[in-house]
Amino acid sequence: MPKQSKRTMRLRSALKKAWRYVREVTGDAAYENYAKYCATKKSDSNPNAIAMMTRAEFYSESLKRKYSTINRCC
Repeated sequence: MPKQSKRTMRLRSALKKAWRYVREVTGDAAYENYAKYCATKKSDSNPNAIAMMTRAEFYSESLKRKYSTINRCC
């Protein structure tokens, strides 16, 4: 397999960063961020740590949180 050129590697790196940015802005990476947060809290040996939600529970909870309040401009 031929070596990748530096230009190709830079392009691939830039595309990965752009994809990560798009996922963060659109909220697609929200569950992964939540999972990382729970992992750091669990490692702190907190006896009051809350069990991590499944992806479906997280999605349901986020929709409930988003639409349970009145959001009107007028």
